[in-house]
Amino acid sequence: MWNVTLQFSGWLTGDSAPSGTARRHELTEDEQVVIRYDPDTDSLGFSSATRPRPAGVAVVTAHGDHWSLTNLHAEDTYFVENMEVGGEFVKVAPRRQDIPIPFELARLILPVPRGTGVVNVFGPEPRFLDASSAAERTTNWPRLDERCLYFRVLVALCEPQLRGSPPGAVPTVMEVITRLGGRFSQRMSRAAVNHHIDYLATHKLRVSEWAGVSDGKRSYWKREAIVAMALRSGLVKETHLGLLPRRQVTGPQEPAPSSAPAPRSRTGR
Repeated sequence: MWNVTLQFSGWLTGDSAPSGTARRHELTEDEQVVIRYDPDTDSLGFSSATRPRPAGVAVVTAHGDHWSLTNLHAEDTYFVENMEVGGEFVKVAPRRQDIPIPFELARLILPVPRGTGVVNVFGPEPRFLDASSAAERTTNWPRLDERCLYFRVLVALCEPQLRGSPPGAVPTVMEVITRLGGRFSQRMSRAAVNHHIDYLATHKLRVSEWAGVSDGKRSYWKREAIVAMALRSGLVKETHLGLLPRRQVTGPQEPAPSSAPAPRSRTGR
């Protein structure tokens, strides 16, 4: 019974995987596979780790309850994105061997001479303690009121990264006002949004202490800091995007390789 599946999904330039290309590989426990660029099919392909490694990019190893990644490159850093929670990723340094990846559904971002390829990895289901075994039942993270306007401002700031944009993609104050719009528009001046951001940074998330920012630094540091804190601690999740107005689509759009797949069934694995 396999427990890890790899699938080449295309290039970050927007090019999809070539039709007819063998783009899938399944691993059983303790099995390894080498990822390499195949110029004949213009794709990232998979071969057994027991064979020589011509133009090898990385090695994926399946374990009983997780999988690991080895970076075969001498200079390039790879990164692995969490496909279920936007903004989470793991950096894999050059020549780093067998680094455990904690994501069940992950996206490998692998640069090769052809371009930057994307390989989706479907790993083993995570294991959790029984609820009765947990030591603490009360959260120690700040409590945020999801009914308040400051929380919607925070969700609007986090939205790009929750939807797959790279870390550091934080909206401007005017973009937050535009995104909230609707019945909030009369209350959404620049001063009002900045007030909510200051409230979150100073009273709720208290990011000024760990951000290490003094007066005179970049004017947008608070937006970056509260987004980083909210996403890292799980205070804002994809489910909270429902608090925002529906996004307007002005024309047909092609799905990018970074778009997350439909939730996978957990039966019959």
